[in-house]
Amino acid sequence: MIIRKAVINNFNDVLKLVKNTGCNSAVYESLTNKGMLEPIIIEKIDNRAANILKQEAISVGADVALNENISRFKQGFSDVVLFATLFQFDRLVSKLSLQPFGLKQIGSDLKRMIIKRKVFKYRNKSLDLSKPVVMGIINLDPNSFSGDGLTDSNKALEQAIEFERVGAGIIDIGAESSRPGVKPVDSETEIKRLLPVLKRIRKHIKIPISIDTYKYETAKIALLEGADIINDIFSLRKGKDKLAKLIADHKAGLILMHMKGTPKNMQVKPEYKNCTSEVYEFLCNRKSYAMGFGIKEDYIAVDPGPGFGKTVKHNIELVKNMNVFSSLGAVLGAVSRKQFIRTLVGEDKASFITANFLLAFCGADIVRVHDVKETVNIFKIIETFRGI
Repeated sequence: MIIRKAVINNFNDVLKLVKNTGCNSAVYESLTNKGMLEPIIIEKIDNRAANILKQEAISVGADVALNENISRFKQGFSDVVLFATLFQFDRLVSKLSLQPFGLKQIGSDLKRMIIKRKVFKYRNKSLDLSKPVVMGIINLDPNSFSGDGLTDSNKALEQAIEFERVGAGIIDIGAESSRPGVKPVDSETEIKRLLPVLKRIRKHIKIPISIDTYKYETAKIALLEGADIINDIFSLRKGKDKLAKLIADHKAGLILMHMKGTPKNMQVKPEYKNCTSEVYEFLCNRKSYAMGFGIKEDYIAVDPGPGFGKTVKHNIELVKNMNVFSSLGAVLGAVSRKQFIRTLVGEDKASFITANFLLAFCGADIVRVHDVKETVNIFKIIETFRGI
């Protein structure tokens, strides 16, 4: 007889363990749900609700880590951590639907968070997120922070075709640099750079095209010319209602990014009490705002925005916690050639590719990169290990 530990990184790992026992296939899902532990942080919960949550969690075999003030029945709000398997979550959600102090809503949120399948839609099509998707970057601004800004439409077209050929799932075109300290360009200049390239690329590639812009005027023309997704670094805070309605009307995909400040001042001593929590709350609020204008939930992806108003420590924390944002939908990660990677390990190309690997390994569904071919190849390693 041999007794050893089992290594579990995801749902499929547990499922394989169950299948390997040779048990009846009818119990695959229920047993796998019992073996998949999902810690959930709940912040600023009413202490009265937390006490009830603790009791209900224990009743289904789960548990909750509580602040001492809750155990002493003090009034106020606290943070708690819920430890439960997928099987226990199903039972707990039903119990919470009958409870006061906001627990019914907590139950609904928990149910949404533990759904295993995610999609990202655009133009009534769906992007397959069963494995990491590579988004290839095409910069049309000569002031690009990565130094790869293209001014020749022929070269931009060649790059797009090559990205698709080697395995990119999305092309992201930007005509305004967002590097720290940069001054914004007007929509007229942005459109002048973007439009000729977009028209040519749209005729030659089949994969979806994302436009990196926050301006209504640019987004309108781009969507009319066949763009599929708007990648907004300001999360609709600039284009506001007008841009949100435009995206909804075109049934375009939307990527909402977190940025503290603006590109001009974002790296001037950025501070957070809890970086991951604050970024999560911001993206949650911006997603709700977008949905208020008819943009459907599956059409929205979120980007925690490493490098945009964060220190090196903040960026590392966000990459490590990338999977935290998965409950908001599809998660985009972007660290390619950013300054904090240079600060950590220098200009070596392998370092940027390794950082892309870490993003996907830590939970990013879409990874925005410059080095497409190399990143596609390294993602195949991730999928090989997940499939074993």
